[in-house]
Amino acid sequence: MRILEKIVRFGVIALGVLFICVSVVGIFGAWFVSRKASDVALKGFGVIEIGVGVVDAGVGRVDDLIATSRTEVRQAAETISTVGAQAVSNSPVLNALNERLETSLAPRIAQIRDNLAPVRVAVAKVDNAVSFMSSFPMLAERAPRLATLDESFDRFEALSADATQLRSTLRELANARTTDIAPQTVATLNGLAERIDNRLGQVHAKVQSVRADVDALKVRIEKKKSRLLFVFDLIALLMTLMLAWVIYTQIVVIQHHWVRVRRKKVES
Repeated sequence: MRILEKIVRFGVIALGVLFICVSVVGIFGAWFVSRKASDVALKGFGVIEIGVGVVDAGVGRVDDLIATSRTEVRQAAETISTVGAQAVSNSPVLNALNERLETSLAPRIAQIRDNLAPVRVAVAKVDNAVSFMSSFPMLAERAPRLATLDESFDRFEALSADATQLRSTLRELANARTTDIAPQTVATLNGLAERIDNRLGQVHAKVQSVRADVDALKVRIEKKKSRLLFVFDLIALLMTLMLAWVIYTQIVVIQHHWVRVRRKKVES
């Protein structure tokens, strides 16, 4: 019986040592998994943060271009209203205005579209990242409205057509040899200038709407990122405490059985 008891006690001690080894490995494993999960989460959030940075930079450039373009169009409309009635005598002024519009307004509209292209790509990437994140319950989010940017792109063709018509009509007024057509042409030019200004304003409003969505998303993502990383660390800490308790209990069990084994040996 003593031999059997000794075998059982050594078996319990061996199991205790095994549990301790597994628990130690489990503690390192818990923090390793926590770090890996954090790295994966940070990469996912990083895609969104990079996209937000691209959107902010692109929209900032677009804002400047739209503001300059609208100012130029309004100044052109004022000039046309002032000197258009006397087109024949003010032909040099109208020609100079037409050349300025041709060398600045048309290229600037193209620049607005070119600067919006990477913004659209960035918003699409953010949309994909948010859609993937939303597949996890605690990370569900609303992606920025990509359709809003698409609507802005749809307006550029009409903007370019209006700008071309504005320049050709202005050229016609500048080359006029009679004042008969001036009032009608001036009214047409002012209508075109107002339409261009309104369309630029609509593009600006839609771009700002997307920027507001992206900035709001950035704030929410920062909160979710902090919360998620905290959850990962908390889970790893709880696992550590639980396994540390297992290690402690197994040490107590090992000491108990080891003392009994030593006592039996002394008695024998």
